[in-house]
Amino acid sequence: MSLQGCFTFFLFTFAYGTCEEDFIHQQPLVVAELGSSVTLPCFHSDDFITTISWYKHSAGKKPLLIAHSAPNSGRVTYQNAFNNTNRFFITIASGSYNLSIIHLEKEDFATYYCAKFFLNIMMFGEGTILLHNETNIIITPESSFWSPVVLILSVISAISIIVNIFLMICTYCKEDASEQILSRVIQVDTNYFNYVALQSSSVTTSQEETICVYTQTSKHFMR
Repeated sequence: MSLQGCFTFFLFTFAYGTCEEDFIHQQPLVVAELGSSVTLPCFHSDDFITTISWYKHSAGKKPLLIAHSAPNSGRVTYQNAFNNTNRFFITIASGSYNLSIIHLEKEDFATYYCAKFFLNIMMFGEGTILLHNETNIIITPESSFWSPVVLILSVISAISIIVNIFLMICTYCKEDASEQILSRVIQVDTNYFNYVALQSSSVTTSQEETICVYTQTSKHFMR
């Protein structure tokens, strides 16, 4: 194997062995108020890193590079005019690269990503969402869920459901009553037919007895 091949093999083996220990940890959520100050922590592995940086990502906009540093240099380079605001500061320590923001403004509430660069590979953290404190959110009647229009529609829907249930119950009761009446009519007809059949049987028996007596009487006189 050539020297270049050995070097390439060693480099990839070395890089693969360190990837499993490579990490960036961020706090998922930070809640703050307007005008307050926050610190967004970023913890990272110290080995094999050439650049560490912070990015800001607002909804519907492209990510903006806030600042970047070389490891162990102690120097921070700010980008995209973040150094002009005098509100964004980076604190460098062993294994950490924290972003501090003072006097929070409305546009500061966004998602912030910590990233590190090594061997032409950029590794991002999961991101930190900087969220506005809900106690400062004013809910107007127009934005409230229980607006008059919604309340009216809810009441109408509830009444409609109740009426439909009532009609279903009435229909069921009518059908049940009709079935009971029909059952009674059928029972009455059956009893009537049984009575008629019984009477017919009685009449037939009486006629047979009369014929039998008449026959015996006739025989007696003929003697």
